[in-house]
Amino acid sequence: MNFIHLLSSEAVQLLTIHCLNMPVWAAGPSRAPSPSAMHFKAWNGQMIEARGLIQPDLLKDECWMTDGRWHQTQFRFQTQEPGLLPIVDVLNLPSAKPGSSYHLEVGPVCFL
Repeated sequence: MNFIHLLSSEAVQLLTIHCLNMPVWAAGPSRAPSPSAMHFKAWNGQMIEARGLIQPDLLKDECWMTDGRWHQTQFRFQTQEPGLLPIVDVLNLPSAKPGSSYHLEVGPVCFL
């Protein structure tokens, strides 16, 4: 992995959370991250957080809707520091309660 990091000048990865009655980023339609928003651990150990120095691009956030249907929150991690990717851990996901659920879809990393 270190070799591909050295050869690359940019990296991109998508991560999608499919959720049922479980907000993971925003608590409402404003798309502003809630204080309990999830965060991510990068390959090099750095944390990627909503209010941190390094932030993910929020492409879609529908998980705040708790209407009994499946929704998605989608993030794009695009950086000129290839050593940040891939994402190795997703932290602070809420606990699943009865009637709520989620699953992660972690996309491949494209090194450019």
